[in-house]
Order: sequence, then structure tokens, then C-alpha cells
Amino acid sequence: MAAIQNGDYLSFSDNNTELKTVEYWHDHNREVLKGDIIGKVDHNTAITKNCIIKVNQTSCHDFNDSTDQLKQRAKHINYWKTELERALRDIDAEIMVLEALRQQLKNAMDTLKVPEYVNEECLNIRRNRMHTDTIYDEPQDALFNESVLIENVKRIHSDALREIENQMKMNVAAKQALEGDWSNKYLAFKYETNNSELETKSCNVKQTPAATRLSEGQSNVQSWEQLTMSGLDQFKSSIDKSQTLRTKVDAILINTARDLRSQDIRVNKALSDRIARTEQVKTELENQLRLTLSKISETENILQTLHDETLKVSQRIQVAQTRLNTKHIRPNVENCREGSLVGLIEEVKDLNDSMTLLQKRTLETQKLRADLIHERSKLENEIIVKKKSLYIDNERCLFVRPHFQSAEKLCGF
Repeated sequence: MAAIQNGDYLSFSDNNTELKTVEYWHDHNREVLKGDIIGKVDHNTAITKNCIIKVNQTSCHDFNDSTDQLKQRAKHINYWKTELERALRDIDAEIMVLEALRQQLKNAMDTLKVPEYVNEECLNIRRNRMHTDTIYDEPQDALFNESVLIENVKRIHSDALREIENQMKMNVAAKQALEGDWSNKYLAFKYETNNSELETKSCNVKQTPAATRLSEGQSNVQSWEQLTMSGLDQFKSSIDKSQTLRTKVDAILINTARDLRSQDIRVNKALSDRIARTEQVKTELENQLRLTLSKISETENILQTLHDETLKVSQRIQVAQTRLNTKHIRPNVENCREGSLVGLIEEVKDLNDSMTLLQKRTLETQKLRADLIHERSKLENEIIVKKKSLYIDNERCLFVRPHFQSAEKLCGF
């Protein structure tokens, strides 16, 4: 045994040449029983458990943090989406109100055609006045001023309508920008909400390795938020301009309707005053005509009296001349220049003077009668003129003036 322990092997046979030693066997058993793999496994298990705990904590923390961020992002998106929805409601309401005002303005423009027709009709009718009444009087001046006012109102209405239509385009453009942004926010909110609700057991979860790649042209939070704020600023600017324009157009409609109605009152008053003055003049002319007719009658009576007196004087002259002729045929000394002869000669002379005076008075009276007849014709013509003017102003102009339209209709209601 000592020899074996010392390494001295007995040579029994060649078959023992490849056998291991006992020490090798003990070493091998010790190595096998040593159990390093078990320790490594235990060590690995401990490390792996710690790693699993750490990974689980990290992944849970990251998942919860991502979920919270997604929810926060969804809230942020929803905030601006809500602001956009509020802005869309406001812009829709403003567009409806502005459209109603546009229709009101168009109604006012259509209604203005009636006063324009009334004004033109009155001006055309008054062109038919006769002779001396064809003058530029107060009603004519009021009608011309009304015509100018109507033209100015038409121009103001057209400018206001053009401004409203331009503002409507601005409002629609602002609405379209808001709608586009809201649509994007709606989809983004939907996607972010779905992301925040995703779990490991969700059915639509799948591996997407390329998802971590950042897309080119992506906006940042500042530019993303600035886009929405720019749209809201455009909306606010459009709303402010639209409201200012509505206030302006409301004032235009009220002021123009008031001006038109005030001018209508002035025209009617001028026509009424003119009619009253024309009636007064017509009455005076009729009174003057009656007086002239009575004077014509009186003058004709005087002419008849003058004719009768002239006939009497003529007969008396003939009598006196006959007497003188009879005296001239007295014989011889009887043809005496005595008082009766002288008296007859004086009588004839006086009668001739009377005849001359009567003829002169007759000529003057006839001329005066002719003047009276001419005056009667002139008065009758003037009365016809005044009646025509009264018919035009009273029966025609004042007949169409009530169709001028009320202030409410002139405002477009």
C-alpha cells in the first residue's frame, strides 16, 4: 500500500496502463461534488430576481409615467379642442347674425326702390306744370334734395353690402381654419385617448420596431400650440371686425332711414305749403276774375249809355243844323243875325264839343273794355294754370307720397 501511495505501480498487465489514479478519482469526485454550477445558479437566480424586480418596477414606472403623460397630453389637446369648439360656436353664431344683417341690408336696398320711384314720379309729374308755374319752388328743391339723398343712400348701402360680403369671406376663412384645426385635434385626442387606455392585454397591441423612429417635419409643442393660437387670434380678429361692422351697418340703416323719412316729411310739408299758397292765389284770381267780369259788364253798360248819348247828341246836332238851314233861307232882311241864330250856332258848337267828348270817352271805354277782356283771358288762363298745378301737387304728388315706405321697411325689416 505504501508503494501504491508513493506512486509505485505494480505491473500486473498491459491492461492497466490507461487506468486513472485514486487521487484523480478523489479529485474528480470532489470537483463534481463541489457544486459550482449550483452556486452560480443560485447567484444568477438572485441577480435575475433582483433584475426582474427592478425591470418590473422600471417598466411599471415608465408605463405609468407614459400613461400619465398621454393622459396629460390628451387633456392638453382636449383643452384646445374645447377652445376651438367654443370658437366655432361663436363664429357660427356671428356668421348667422351677419348673414341676417346682410339680408336685412338687401331688403333695405330693395325697399329703397319704392322711394326712388316715388321721387322720380313726383319730379316727372311736376314737369307737366304749365307756363308761369314751371318754377324752381320749395317742393322742387325738396324733391331734388331727396333725389340726391336717395343716390347717396344707395351708394352707402352698396358700400356696406360690399364690406359685409368681404367680412363674411373673412369669417368663413377663419371658420375653415378652426374646423381644420379642430378636426386634427379631434383625431389627435382620439389617438391619445386610445394610447392612454392601451394595456398589455389589449387586442390591438402589436410589435412595431420602427415606431421609435422620429418622423421628419414633426412640430414641437410651441409650434403646435402657436398654430392653434394663431387660428384663435384670427377668429378673434374676425369676430371683432364683424361686430364693429354690424354696429356700423346698424347705424347706417337707422340713420339713412331717419334721413329719408325726415326728407319725406320736408317734401310733404313743402308740397302742402305750395298747395295752400296756390289755392290762395287761385282764390284771389277767381275773385279778381269775378270783379273783372263785373267791370266788363259795367263797362259795356257805360258803352251802351255812351252810344245812346252819342245818338241823342247826333240827333240834337241834326235838329240844330236843320234849324240853322231853315234860318238861312229866310228872305231878304229877315235873314237876320239875331239871338236865336247865334244861340243855334253856339248850340251846334257845344253839341259838336259834346260829341267829340263822347267819342273820346267811347274810344277810351272801348280800349278799357278790351283791356278788361284781355285781363279776363289772362286771369282765366292763370286759373287754369293754378288748377293744373293743384291737380299735379295735390291729386298726383300727394297721392303717391304715402307709398314712400315706413322707417322700419327702410331699415330692411
